[in-house]
Amino acid sequence: MSSSVAEEATTRGEKPAPGRNVREIRYKPVVALVLALIGMSLLPQMGLSDSVLLTLSTMFMWIILSSSWNFISGFTGYVDFGHGVFFGLGGYVTGILMVKADMSFASTVPLAAVFAAACALIVGYPLLRLRGVYFSIAMLGSFLAVRELVLMATPLTEGSQGLVLPPEVNRVFFYYLYLIGAVAVVAFAWWLRRSQFGASLLAIKGDERGAEARGINTTMLKLTVFCLSAAITGAVGACWAYEVTFIDPEIMFRDSFLINVAIMTVLGGLGTVWGPVIGTALFLMVRDTVWAEQGNSFLVVFGAFLIVIVLFMPEGIVGTIQRGERTVLGRLIKRLRHRGSGGNDPAVRPPALAVRSVK
Repeated sequence: MSSSVAEEATTRGEKPAPGRNVREIRYKPVVALVLALIGMSLLPQMGLSDSVLLTLSTMFMWIILSSSWNFISGFTGYVDFGHGVFFGLGGYVTGILMVKADMSFASTVPLAAVFAAACALIVGYPLLRLRGVYFSIAMLGSFLAVRELVLMATPLTEGSQGLVLPPEVNRVFFYYLYLIGAVAVVAFAWWLRRSQFGASLLAIKGDERGAEARGINTTMLKLTVFCLSAAITGAVGACWAYEVTFIDPEIMFRDSFLINVAIMTVLGGLGTVWGPVIGTALFLMVRDTVWAEQGNSFLVVFGAFLIVIVLFMPEGIVGTIQRGERTVLGRLIKRLRHRGSGGNDPAVRPPALAVRSVK
């Protein structure tokens, strides 16, 4: 009796075998990700041109930068409009040590990361006590001030004349360098999103005073993640300075850095793991495509594109897919996902379809 009822209920409700299907759903993205990484690691061995390798390595570099910016701006809500200062400082540490101290590139990268983290500690201790737009403006002021200081420190930085680093034109080397860095940073973001440390950072973003009332040392957490983000950005700046072989204040402290890294992260989804990855890839793809076709009108077309994204996907692409029920597009995506699953989602399955054993 019980078996026939179970079979009939299965026919009506299509209740899946829980163990096997859940494992398949859980491991399919992991398998796809591993296969994608293997494929990307083999690309340089397939005879790709230097221009293609440069495009891909640039994308990986921006994934690292946007993910590191997401650590402070996405997880804590402290939007940093001066984060490019650490990129520039990291590049100048490598440039000065290689040109004036005759050090190797590999030995300068850790020093650049440590120096950027130390500067973040000095700057962040007073500025992270500010909140909202005041912190953003203060960081922007720090960016502009440091750029002028680097320009005036001619004996050390050569000022506007810049520094010429030893040339390195091995595109395969930079491809693997940025690929490994991107994988490591995204993996760290995945861990952070699931750790108690990350949960505390999100609590600061949601209600900092409430987090303090619950005993969270918000100052220490903000400083820690701020220094970590700065160290990663400084290391990337060091690698990029070695790649371009010539640096000056206008190159290493670009205003466009501040805009690009924010757009990439917001486009993908603040406070998410895959948001910076998807946002970076989409931003670069749209920018290069529109720029090639529209020329000088690129900014107009891309500006309109961003307005549409902000209006219909205020939580970014990944944020809308994961938790965008508050928007029309988010509710539509959720409805389509439920319809695509055949109505078998346990969270929305009607009680009448539940299988009961009959004795």
